[in-house]
Amino acid sequence: MTDEEKEWLAQHPSITIGIDKNYAPFEFQDKDGVFKGIAIDYLKEIEQMLNIKFNIITATTWTEVTDLAKHKTVDVLSCVAKTTERAKYLTFTQPYLSFPMAIVTNKSIGYIDGLKELNGKTVAVVEEYMANQLLEENYKDIFLVKTQNLTQGLELVSSGKTFAYVDNLSQILYILQKESFQNLAVAGITEYKFDYAMGIRNDIPILRDILQKSIVAIPVNIKEKIYCKWFPRVYKQVIDYSTVWKILTLTGIVLFVFAYWLYRLKQEIKARISIEKKLIRNQEWLNCSLNSANIGAWDWNIISGYITGNAIFTNLLEVPEGEIPLKMERFKKEFVHPEDLKILLQHQEECFSHIDGFNTMQFRIISKYNSVKLIESNSKVFQYDEYNNPIRIIGFIKEIIRENRQT
Repeated sequence: MTDEEKEWLAQHPSITIGIDKNYAPFEFQDKDGVFKGIAIDYLKEIEQMLNIKFNIITATTWTEVTDLAKHKTVDVLSCVAKTTERAKYLTFTQPYLSFPMAIVTNKSIGYIDGLKELNGKTVAVVEEYMANQLLEENYKDIFLVKTQNLTQGLELVSSGKTFAYVDNLSQILYILQKESFQNLAVAGITEYKFDYAMGIRNDIPILRDILQKSIVAIPVNIKEKIYCKWFPRVYKQVIDYSTVWKILTLTGIVLFVFAYWLYRLKQEIKARISIEKKLIRNQEWLNCSLNSANIGAWDWNIISGYITGNAIFTNLLEVPEGEIPLKMERFKKEFVHPEDLKILLQHQEECFSHIDGFNTMQFRIISKYNSVKLIESNSKVFQYDEYNNPIRIIGFIKEIIRENRQT
């Protein structure tokens, strides 16, 4: 730190921190009144590093906590996302945590492809949280029901009083695991992220610089330890082997040989290695088989939104390997024939609703060099999360007809 920063700390050995007492696992107050959470663990590290004291203040609601910052009753908000409104009275460190914004609905609803599908529906949000502010500013056709905390929002969805709840994915999953909302599930991931930083009163920018340097100075292994303490593995994979066998059958004698060899290998190594290693080997052999049959394979990770594919898939699109993986939204916009986009969207819905079915469709794509190709696609949901929501779809495509180049 600079001499000026050291002098400021010497004159201010005690700094007041405002937290949300109902924002587990980031910051919260347990039943014994003890402050806990990932942000609290960061504050403890900084306290030791700077040899200062953080005095934590909370309030009944998050709105009341932000009012404390507006009136300069507290010096810092320890875990806050930067918004236009908050920037009027706070200055921010660089984000030290980042998580996507998610949509929660009843399990019976199925997959939701973004916030636009919530237009005309009632959605619960916590008042003054970032999700509330973003939806108010950008989605005027969504009817917002404001709550005091996340649990209240989930209760509204669980009881059917609202269609959905929107908030931070990690916090949602943390609460779903801790409390009994058996009829709820994460239905979709939005394009927004929660980039959490520390928000400091804008009349003391030197404190912002001190805290920024402190966050950076926390050793990586300590940050990883804090993260793993509060965010254990969330998703578990559900593997459907029937899809693999159906594809091998379609490719003829050569693929049958591979399938038999894989079966024998599975029996030989069952007691020695994990299922993850088997899948890696199976993928390599399957790729060889698909290349022999000139079949393109693609894999859509619904959580990240990216599509990956083998060399045949890349050749069909006529794009260099460096452009793969690509976003599903880009694939729809740039490579799917505009007249066939509705067919593709309907096909995706069929994949989500037919759990055991293997879906086949034909549609046209336009390659990067404007070649129009009619393809046949076979696809199926391949993985689910622990709430039985689809998180991964695989497909296999083969060119049927190539038309003239588009002009």
